[in-house]
Amino acid sequence: MTKLRREIVLPAAFLIAAVAVLVGHEATAKRPEMAPASHVATVDLSRLFDRIEINSSWEIQLSTMTDSLNSEATARQDALARKIETAEATDDEEGKQALLDEAALMKLELDEWAKLKQVEVDRERALMWKSMYRAIREQATALAVADGWDIILVNDSLGELQMSEQVSASREQQVLTQILNRRMLYASETTDITEQLIVRINNLKN
Repeated sequence: MTKLRREIVLPAAFLIAAVAVLVGHEATAKRPEMAPASHVATVDLSRLFDRIEINSSWEIQLSTMTDSLNSEATARQDALARKIETAEATDDEEGKQALLDEAALMKLELDEWAKLKQVEVDRERALMWKSMYRAIREQATALAVADGWDIILVNDSLGELQMSEQVSASREQQVLTQILNRRMLYASETTDITEQLIVRINNLKN
């Protein structure tokens, strides 16, 4: 290699090496840091709802409310039936019509009362589910902080896909809907913290 050729090639080689170093440094500087591995736990909501005592408390309250409403509904229906029987047994046409008008009014009042009470029961049941979910979320958060879980997921991979003749959708559509609504295919039993969460929620009463 001639002296001139060496003078041209060597600086170029050094330049390429320098550029490679700079590019590599920039690439390293721009590369995002990898997030640490997350500690993931899972919860079986079906088992949770069956075992938490807050659920039982709400069910007792709602059962008492429902029994009371059923008793009142029966009393109103019996009163309506007696009114109609009295009207049918009356020979006075004018009196009979007056009784039938009263019975019709009683029936309207009974229907409106039933609608109102149905709304009340629905509201109470909605409050029950909200209360249970709030307790589950709060205690799941506390458990995650205490035991070092980064993520707690609902394990919706459990249970078989169901089909029902009572549903208007086709069986195929029922199954596909359930498949698409699921977000988890598998979770190891070692990730399940349902029992710990049940204990924490039930201890809220103590």
